Amino acid sequence: MELVLKIFETLDITLIAVLQMGLVVVLTVVLSLTLIRPVLATFQERENLSVKPLEESKRLVADAEAKTRQFDESQRKAAAEALARKRARMEETSRAERKGVESVLEETNRQIAEMRGQIATERETAARALRDEVSRLSREIAEKVLGRQLA
Repeated sequence: MELVLKIFETLDITLIAVLQMGLVVVLTVVLSLTLIRPVLATFQERENLSVKPLEESKRLVADAEAKTRQFDESQRKAAAEALARKRARMEETSRAERKGVESVLEETNRQIAEMRGQIATERETAARALRDEVSRLSREIAEKVLGRQLA
C-alpha cells in the first residue's frame, strides 16, 4: 500500500482523486446493473420480438415453398402415371377389340366359304335336275310331235 501511495504522490494524485476513481467504478457498476443491463435486455427483447419472428417466418415460407414444389412434383408424377395406365388400358382394349374383329372376320370368312360350297352344290344339283327335266321334256315333246313313244 505504501508503494501505491508513493506512486500516487509521485504522479501528484491525491486521495480525493482516488476516491473519485473509486466513486466512478462504483457508479459504473451500479449504473451497469440498474440502467445499462435493463436497456440492453430491452433491446434484446425487441430483437427477439422483431428479428427472430421475421427469420422464423422466412424459414416457414421456405419450408412451405419446398413442400409446394414437392407437392407439384408428386402431382405431375401421379398425372403421368395415370396417363400411362390409361394408355395401357386403351391399348389393351384396342388389342381385345382387334382380336374380336379378327375372330368375327375369320368366322365370317369360314361361313362365306361354307356358303359358296353349299351354293356350288345346290347349283350342280339344280343343273342336274334341269338337265334331267330337259331330257324328259324333250322326250315328251318329241313323242307328242312324232305321235309315238320313243325308246
